[in-house]
Amino acid sequence: MIKNKFLRAVLPGIRAKLSFFTAALVISILGFTSIIHYSQQTKALEEKLESELKAPLEYVNSVVLDLENLSRSMILIEEFKVRVKEKKKQLSKFKRTVVQKEGGLFGALKAFGQSIGLNVKRGNVYKSVDTYFTRYLSEKEIQEFESKVRNELRKENGAPIDAPVYERIRSIAEKTALARISSETSRIRIEEIGEELKFLEAELAKADLDPKKKKTYLSDKDKLEKERKASEKAIPDGEKKAASGETALTKALQNFFRGSFKDRISSLGLLPDKIRILAYDRVGKETLDTGLLFSQSSETGKKLLSQADFTESRKGLFGDTDVLEVIQNKSEPESYEVGGRQYEVVYRPVFRNPSTAERSRSMAEEIVENSKDWEKYLEEDRKISAEIAEISQRLKSRMSELRKDGKAKPSSDKEFKNLALAYRQMLKKRDTKLEQLQPYGSAFEKNEKKWDDDHKSLKDKIASTSKEILEWEKLLKFPPKEGENKTSPEEIQEKIRVLESQEEEYKDSLIRLESTKGDWGNSYEHKAEDAFYGLREAALEDFTFIPFKTGPAAIRRYYKDENERKSVRIKWRLLREWILSGNSETELPKTPKGIAWDSGILVRSRSEAEEVMWTLDSTPLVAAGDEEGKGLVYDLLRKDLLGYNIIVIDRTEGVRQMRSNREEMIRYTGIIGTIAILLAYGLAWFVVRRIRIISKNAESIGEGNLNVEFPPAGYDEIGILSESLNNMVHGLKEREEMKGELLAAGEIQKRLLPEKLPSSLNDYVEFGAFYKAMTGVGGDYYDFIELGGGKIAICIGDVSNHGVGPAIVMALFRAQIQAILRKGERDLKKILLEANAYQYEDTPDHIFITFFLAIFDSNTSKLEYISAGHVKPLFFDASDGKIKELPAGGLPIGMDENSFFETTIEKRVLTLDSGDIFFEYTDGLDEARSPNSEMYTRERLAKLLHANGEKRPEELIKTIVADVESHTQQDLSATGFSNLSDDIAMIAIRKR
Repeated sequence: MIKNKFLRAVLPGIRAKLSFFTAALVISILGFTSIIHYSQQTKALEEKLESELKAPLEYVNSVVLDLENLSRSMILIEEFKVRVKEKKKQLSKFKRTVVQKEGGLFGALKAFGQSIGLNVKRGNVYKSVDTYFTRYLSEKEIQEFESKVRNELRKENGAPIDAPVYERIRSIAEKTALARISSETSRIRIEEIGEELKFLEAELAKADLDPKKKKTYLSDKDKLEKERKASEKAIPDGEKKAASGETALTKALQNFFRGSFKDRISSLGLLPDKIRILAYDRVGKETLDTGLLFSQSSETGKKLLSQADFTESRKGLFGDTDVLEVIQNKSEPESYEVGGRQYEVVYRPVFRNPSTAERSRSMAEEIVENSKDWEKYLEEDRKISAEIAEISQRLKSRMSELRKDGKAKPSSDKEFKNLALAYRQMLKKRDTKLEQLQPYGSAFEKNEKKWDDDHKSLKDKIASTSKEILEWEKLLKFPPKEGENKTSPEEIQEKIRVLESQEEEYKDSLIRLESTKGDWGNSYEHKAEDAFYGLREAALEDFTFIPFKTGPAAIRRYYKDENERKSVRIKWRLLREWILSGNSETELPKTPKGIAWDSGILVRSRSEAEEVMWTLDSTPLVAAGDEEGKGLVYDLLRKDLLGYNIIVIDRTEGVRQMRSNREEMIRYTGIIGTIAILLAYGLAWFVVRRIRIISKNAESIGEGNLNVEFPPAGYDEIGILSESLNNMVHGLKEREEMKGELLAAGEIQKRLLPEKLPSSLNDYVEFGAFYKAMTGVGGDYYDFIELGGGKIAICIGDVSNHGVGPAIVMALFRAQIQAILRKGERDLKKILLEANAYQYEDTPDHIFITFFLAIFDSNTSKLEYISAGHVKPLFFDASDGKIKELPAGGLPIGMDENSFFETTIEKRVLTLDSGDIFFEYTDGLDEARSPNSEMYTRERLAKLLHANGEKRPEELIKTIVADVESHTQQDLSATGFSNLSDDIAMIAIRKR
C-alpha cells in the first residue's frame, strides 16, 4: 500500500496527462500547420521567381540563338563569297564546250557569200556553257542573303547599323570564315594525300618498277608526307582561329545589341538585383552576362561566382561531359550560402535548333523509359538504315559519274531515277514500320474515342437543354389548361434562366473541348511518336535553312495546331522530293496553296543537302548492342548543343522573410500552447475533482466495504460512470451473498462424496481419489460403495455444464445409484437402464451425465465395469510396464430412451494382477488449460502415469495434482472458487 501511494505521488495524474496531451495536440497541429505554411511560402516564392524568370530567360535563350544565327549567317556569307569563287573554279571542269558556226555580222556575210557561190569559209566558234553541275548559289543570292542579315542588325532606335561598325563586324566574320575554310581545306587535302600515298605505295611495291620512276615516286611520297604533316598542323590552328573568331564575333554582336537587350530584358520584368543570367558556349566561354547590362546585377552572386564548389559544378557542364548526363544531373536547382546570402543556381541547356533538340530529348527519354516497347521498331530502323546506306553509296557513285560527264542533270538520268525511287520506297517502308510497331496506337484510339464521346455528350446536352428551354417558353406563352399542374410565371422564368445558364456552360465547355482537337501539347505519347517520325526531317530542315525566327515557339505551334503539323510535314516531303528529284541545285519546288517556304533562308545547295540526307537516313536512331548512348538521336543532341544558361537567383530576402515568418509562427505556437496547457489543466482539475471522489469510493470497495454509495455526477460520461458503479456495488453485494451460498453448497456437496477411502479391502487393493469443483459446487462425482462379500462398487460421473444446477442433478443421481444398489441389483447394465429411465424423464434435454460404474470382486480380482459415454480408463499393466487404454463408450445417461440407450452400453471385465493400476477421471483433467490456453492433454497424463506406475494410488494422485497445478498455475487444494475451465475428478485403484 505504501508503495502504491509513493507511485501515485511520483507518476503523473490525469490532470498532467490531459494537459500534456492537449499541449502536444495543439503544438502538433500548430507545428503541422506551420510546416505546411512554410512549404506553401517556399513553393509560392519558387513560383513567383519562376514566373518572373520565365519571360527573361526565354528572351535570353532567343538572344543566344539569335546571336548564334547571326554569327553563323555572317560567317556563312563570307564562306559563300569565298566558296562561290572556289566553286566556280572547281565546277568549271563540269562546263561543256559547244561548237557553233561563226555568228554575228561577219558570220552572216560569209553565210550570204557561200549562198551565192563565193569561195568563202565560215569558221567554227568553240563556246564553254554551264551545265547542271556548274550551278551554285549565285552572288546575287548571296547579296540578298547578306542584305537580310544586315537588316537584322539595327540599333536601339530601329536605325540600320552604321557602315564602319558593320564593316568591323564583317571583317571578324571574314577572318573566321577563312580559318574555317583553311581547316576544311586541310582536312580534304589530307584525305586526298592519303589516296595519293596509297597509289604511290602500290606502285613502289611492284618488283619491275623502273629505277627512275621509283626515285620520282619516293620524292613525291616524301613531299606528300611533309604536306600532310603541315596540313595536320594547320587543322587545329585553323580551328583555334575559327573558335576565337566566333567568340570575338559573338562579343561584337553582343556589344552592338547591348542597349536593345537591356531595354527588352527590363521590359520583361527581370529583377537585376535578384536574378543574374550568364550564357556560356559549349566549351565554357561566356557569351552573355546580364551583370554587364545592369549595374545592379553585376553584384548579384559576385562572391558566388568565385566560390570553389560553384566553380567545380560549373566546370561539370563542359569538357568531355556528355550532354545527356549534364541534363540529368543538373535538372534540379543547386543551393549555396555565401557571405550570409542564399543563392539558388539553375542550369538550362541551350540548343541551336530547338525543334531537333526537343525531338532528340523526347526520344532519348522514351528509349530509356520504354525501351522494350520500341525494341522491334528500332531493330527495323537499323535494317532500313543499312539498306539506305547501300542505296546512298550507289547514288553517291552515280552522282560522281554524272559530274564527270557533265552532260545530263540527275533528273534525266535513268539510273539516278531508279536509285531515287528505291530510296523513296525505303523511306515509305520506314514510315509504315513506325505506324505498325509504335506502341501507342491503342492509346491514340482510346483518347480519340474519349474526345468524340465527350464532344457528342456536350452536343447532346446542349440540344436537350435547348429543347427543354423551348418547352418552358412554350408553357410561358400558353398557360396550362384547367386541371393540369400549374406553375407560376416567375417559377417558369427562373427555370428558363437556370437552363440558359446551364446551356452557356455546356457551350463554353464545347468550345474549350474543340480547341483541344489535335493538341499534342500535353500528350506524351504523341510527342514520343512524332520524335521517331520527325527527327531526321527536322534535322535536314535545320541544315538546309537558317531560320528567320529562333526559339521553341515553332515546335510549340507544331504540337498545338493540327494544321501547322500538316503544313510542316508537307514542306518536309517537298524538301525530300527536291533533293531526290535532282531538278535544280538552288530553286525550291512550289508549295501548295496556303503553304509557304517560311523555314528560313536557303543556305545549302541540293547536292550539299543530299549528302546530309544520306548521312541522316543511313545512321540508325540508336546503335545496336552494348553501344549505349550511340546513334543518331545522341549525335544530333550533342551536335546541336549551343551552350548553357546559368541563372543565379538571390533568394536571401525571401528566405529571411520566410525564416522571420517561421520564427513568428513558433512564438505564436508557444504562446497558444502555453494557454492551451493552462486551460487544459483547469478543465482537468474540474473533471478530476469528480473523478477523485469516485476513485476514493472505488478504493473503499477494493478494501471490502460494499456499503459505499457514489454521489450523482450529472448526465455526462462521469455521471453515467457513477450510476454504473452504484449498480455494480449492488451487484457485488448480491454476488457476495451468492458466493456465500455457493460455498455453503460446496460444503454440503463435499459431504456427499466419500469422507474417507474404503479400507475393508486393503489386503487386496488400494484406493486414491481427488475432486475439485470449478465454482465451489460442480457436476462431477465419484463414489466407493461397499457391497459386502468382498465386493465394492466404484462410480465416477460428470454432468454436462457446471455450477449449482449440475450439482443438484448429480446429488439426485448419486441417490438413485445408491438406492438401486441397496435394493441388491448387481447387474451393471440394468443399473444404468434404471438410472437412465429416471434421468430421461426428470431432466431437461440439454442435461445429461457421462457415467462410469464398476464392481470389484476381491475373491476373483476381477473388475467388471460399464461406461455411459465417459472417457476411456487408463490401465497400467505392471507385467510389461505399459499404459493401455481400456475400451469404453456408450451414450450418456439422460440423453435418449432406454430402447436406444441399451444398444450403446456394454459390460466389460478386467482382471487385476499385482501392481496393476486402474485409473479413471473426468474430462476436466485432460482439458485443464494453462494461462496460454494450452490443454493438459491425455497424452501428458498417460506419460505421467507411466513414469509413476509403481507409486501407491494416493501418491500417484498427488503427483498428478501437482503437475496439473504446474500447468494451470492454479492451487487445486485451495477452497472456494477457482479459474479452472471445468470440474476435475479422478480415482485410482492398485492391486496389491
